[in-house]
Amino acid sequence: MTSPKSPAGLRTRQRSDGSLRCWWEPSAVARALGFTPVELDGNRFAWSAHEAARINREVAAARAGEDVNTARKHGRTIEDLIAHYKRSRPFLKLRPGSLPGYLSNLRIIGEKWGAKLVTDFTKPVIYAWYETLGEARGQASAVAVIRMFSVLFAHAERIGWRAENSNPCTNLGMEIPKPRRTVASWAQLDLLVATADRMGLSATGTAILMAALQGQRQTDIITALSGDFTHMAGPGAEPGESRVWVWTLTRSKRGTEGMMVIHPELAPRLVAARMARPDPDARLLVDELGGLPFTANAIKDRWARVRAMAAKQDPALAQLQFRDLRRTFGALARAAGASREDVGDVLGNSAATDARLNETYMPPSFTTASRAVLAIRRPDPKKEKRA
Repeated sequence: MTSPKSPAGLRTRQRSDGSLRCWWEPSAVARALGFTPVELDGNRFAWSAHEAARINREVAAARAGEDVNTARKHGRTIEDLIAHYKRSRPFLKLRPGSLPGYLSNLRIIGEKWGAKLVTDFTKPVIYAWYETLGEARGQASAVAVIRMFSVLFAHAERIGWRAENSNPCTNLGMEIPKPRRTVASWAQLDLLVATADRMGLSATGTAILMAALQGQRQTDIITALSGDFTHMAGPGAEPGESRVWVWTLTRSKRGTEGMMVIHPELAPRLVAARMARPDPDARLLVDELGGLPFTANAIKDRWARVRAMAAKQDPALAQLQFRDLRRTFGALARAAGASREDVGDVLGNSAATDARLNETYMPPSFTTASRAVLAIRRPDPKKEKRA
């Protein structure tokens, strides 16, 4: 289906789901010169028509004896593949918590290979780059980037830019790095929070406790709204009995729903933050330095400042990452007797059944039926002395 003014070779077809496929179809002469079909954008017909006209000019140049390889690169480079993938449904359906990692890895791939043809890649080429990445960026980053590249090549197969089952990223024998096991002690948590308060960064101190005592990811902490926290009767409580603060959220990475009691040590800071931000649609935490709700870059910077200052007193803190605080929750809850299943409910992942996540977040300890958040108790110095 084309319009009378459409460039030669431009084709459109409505898919069964109602969306519009748009592509450039080479003539027999163009195919003989090495040109193949090029997927365009059904949502941007003017742009697609412009691209089809440009490809036709490249065909004309090739017929005139100019460099055929230059012409046939159009629409088939890694840069084009990344652009096509970013318009695809799988990418558009990514959770907000996953998006930064995808974009970062796509940027690394594009900066290195953007101008190369999608069909140029072989397993030896990918394996050599994997080893180079491991030396330059570390094993964890290398594995993540190659996995992203594998997603791109799988997408290339689906849209006909590579042959079926030709993904060069499969069966590379990549060495999966061991998960981090670093956790913070109570003394280190106290030092971090006290340091944040002393530096005038109390919101960062609150974020630290939300990660360590509630087990949630950084993105979910800084995007939490005042209205996400409600004061209600505790589980099984009768009318008029004690009330507790409860956090209700939809986790950004997996989209799982969560509802948990706020730990007593966090509750006073939470109440103060809500009083300062009474609008239920307002972000709970505001960066004191910027005067605005936290962004990913802002919390990263404030965390680094607090950690660096605290590390002057406890050098071991220099190696602690914010994501280690989520792991700290698992360690504290399990040490206090919470079951794997309860901890898994708070973390919002498959930690209760996945062996690798069990090892990462919940080192083996005692198991009980206690609720994970309220199971966490600060050690009693008197009992420790008697022991």
